[in-house]
Amino acid sequence: MQDAQKKAGTERRMRGREAGSVWDTWKRKFKNMSLKQKMFTFYGILFLVPLVLISVVIYREVSRAMEEKIRYSAVQGYEQACSYLEYKIEQLIQRTDVVVTSRSLRETIGERESRTPDAQIQMRLRETLLQILQGAESTAQGIHMKLYVDDRYTLLSDGFYLHVISEADSSLWYGKKGDYKVYFVPSDYLEEAQRGAYVALVRDIASTDDYRRRIAVLRMDIERELLEEILQNATPTQNAVTYLVNRDNTVVLVSDTDKLEALGLDGELPEAFSYQNRNRGEESLQRQMLGTSAVYCMRQQIRNTDWEMITVIPQGDMTEGIARVQWMVALLLLLFGMLTVTGGAAIISWIVRRISRMNESFQQVKDGNLEVSLPNDTRDEIGVLYDNYNDMIAHTRGLVREKYELGLSLKSAELKALQSQINPHFLYNTLDMVNWLAYGGRTEDIHRAVVSLSKYYRLVLNRGEDTLTLGEELAHVRYYINIQKIRFPDKIVYEETVEESVKECVVPKIILQPLVENGILHGIREKKDKSGKIRITGGLQGGDVCLQVIDDGVGMSEEELAHVMDGSHSESGSGYGVRNVHARLRLMFGEAYGLTYESAAGEGTCVTVRIPFGKESAGNIHEGNRQKT
Repeated sequence: MQDAQKKAGTERRMRGREAGSVWDTWKRKFKNMSLKQKMFTFYGILFLVPLVLISVVIYREVSRAMEEKIRYSAVQGYEQACSYLEYKIEQLIQRTDVVVTSRSLRETIGERESRTPDAQIQMRLRETLLQILQGAESTAQGIHMKLYVDDRYTLLSDGFYLHVISEADSSLWYGKKGDYKVYFVPSDYLEEAQRGAYVALVRDIASTDDYRRRIAVLRMDIERELLEEILQNATPTQNAVTYLVNRDNTVVLVSDTDKLEALGLDGELPEAFSYQNRNRGEESLQRQMLGTSAVYCMRQQIRNTDWEMITVIPQGDMTEGIARVQWMVALLLLLFGMLTVTGGAAIISWIVRRISRMNESFQQVKDGNLEVSLPNDTRDEIGVLYDNYNDMIAHTRGLVREKYELGLSLKSAELKALQSQINPHFLYNTLDMVNWLAYGGRTEDIHRAVVSLSKYYRLVLNRGEDTLTLGEELAHVRYYINIQKIRFPDKIVYEETVEESVKECVVPKIILQPLVENGILHGIREKKDKSGKIRITGGLQGGDVCLQVIDDGVGMSEEELAHVMDGSHSESGSGYGVRNVHARLRLMFGEAYGLTYESAAGEGTCVTVRIPFGKESAGNIHEGNRQKT
């Protein structure tokens, strides 16, 4: 006995030593971990585990609340649609009451005489009946009244409003009526002409002296769309379907035939989805199996009919929102986990690598990067060193920025200078032309030239703005063309086809006129007959405005085309103006914009101008491009 106790005590001590040894081993491993590993372990225990637990709780509660909300919304929408359908049916029945309860009608056609009334009486009777039927029909849209009277009144039948009662007795739709006082006929029971477009309401009209004796049959044809819209409003989800089924399990109306077929309900209805004459007050939304798929089903008997309205909702539609929440929780969990790991790494890096970061920063400054800085919120020795370093870099950066802003100012001045170099060139040519017109005594042409020149320079000055709208730039070209037409009569044809949507685009001024001038002087005027056509087209392409200035002049060879922008193609003023436009566009908008040329010797030239689409003012464009630069 004592030996057994000693042995048990020895085993307990050994297990205690083993447990202590394991604990010591883990402690030793933890102590030997790098600081980064320790911090990651701490963050994992402190943040990730509680985050997972909180996410699970939130997911369960949100999923339950969403399911209840979806169920409530589906039931409420369904019940409201049922109520509205019953109200609509009650309205239709009330419209037939006008005819069924008409005493004059019942007394007129309810006589027991077996002889056939003469033609004159039948014609008067026909007018009376038509007034009653048309009056009742006019109270609502989408309905058509038909009255079936005794076969003695053969002259009454017009095949539209009035028919003989033997037609009703021999029809399928009346045979299905049975003992119903008011019977709603499915479209499938109607004649072929009405099938698929109408359902019908059928009522017997009784004699005034014997309510058991039928004297006529009233049928109201109702357009299906009047009721199908109600079924569509009863459908709560994207893939759900609502349909009406009668006591013969015939589908009377359906909200969407394609969705009914997609659920496999287009043929014979399964028992769980057929007519059941369900009592009101039972649970509205029930889970059913439709083949191998789970669905939710709502059904209710419609008053005054033998119809039952059934809505079938795929389970996927009911759980779609919950699935989104599940994915959202998973993504948030992943996101917060990544943020936790990233945050831990950032803290570790801040503690361990403060000195190495400073060395790296010095190396970057040495390589020419003055945008580096060392964030600091400590006041220890390294913190003071950080502050002094940041002050030194900030001072150096300020000096560099001053130099950079001075460069921007010089660039803006260069842009102004390029623009100003265009105007004197054209003014000189125009004034020279006016001088020759004066020598020739062509006062009318002088008047036209001066008016066009004044409007031309009104747009050039543009109240000191460097930009104008594309519409104004096109007007500027037209004034230039007017002057050139005076200079070269009957030699220049101008066409303009530019989309209205881009004419409000803001562009640098004087970008099209130099291109047109170049096309006239070096394209059209180089031809033998010195005449030709200039066309300007334009519109939006890929978010940019693309304009084309096309001439049918002599064109350029491949060698000339290769040097058109480098200054070696032409030393004339117009050639300089083209390069000037290209330089201004690239200065203002960047390297992706400017001019491109397409030309072939003897076939003319096409210059494409690409600029960004925008409606900013000149100041905004200038400031935006300073920021881009």
